[in-house]
Amino acid sequence: MQRLSVSVTLVALLLLTYQTATSKSQKPVKSTTPLSADEIAIYKAVLRTHSEDKDVNLNVATSTYPLDPNASTTGFDQPECLRGVELENLSSVSDSYHELPADVLPSKTMRLVDPKRQAKIVHSNDPSNTIRKGEPVKDAVEAAFSTGLFSMSEIAFDKGHHFAAVRYSFWCGSLCGHGRTLVFENVNGEWRNANRNCGNWIS
Repeated sequence: MQRLSVSVTLVALLLLTYQTATSKSQKPVKSTTPLSADEIAIYKAVLRTHSEDKDVNLNVATSTYPLDPNASTTGFDQPECLRGVELENLSSVSDSYHELPADVLPSKTMRLVDPKRQAKIVHSNDPSNTIRKGEPVKDAVEAAFSTGLFSMSEIAFDKGHHFAAVRYSFWCGSLCGHGRTLVFENVNGEWRNANRNCGNWIS
């Protein structure tokens, strides 16, 4: 029963990740504004942060998802997360998304994938199913990680573009995945992880 509860919670979280909108009836709107140099630099930094010291292939969703400031998993309510930072474009990033260009990828081991198509592959390689069918645990987990889907949210900035907040999620099955909110700081023209304590989840 506890395993089922965790699974249901994770599925609900993933649905929120991909279907976030400012109202129940409103769907996210595709932004026609090209990504700025700062946004591309931050997406690259997110991917480097996640894949540091990991020589593995990574399937990156071609589209971002809205950054919902009110979702409990975003972690903006954590005391350390946005201390001294006032994000100014939350209204726009909470109901929009971008298509990502190939130049956001900092490594040749990464590729852009259609998130809906990749989600079907993730389902088929879900280790909770393949292990039950007799596949060894190690092989099942490795297969799930190799086909997992990495997604990034829209980016919220403060007025001076000194700080930025972004979320990511890595999904590899009903009980396989993790994600967190990152805050970046612009230090001498370079976007660096500020290591703020924000929201995160793991399964």
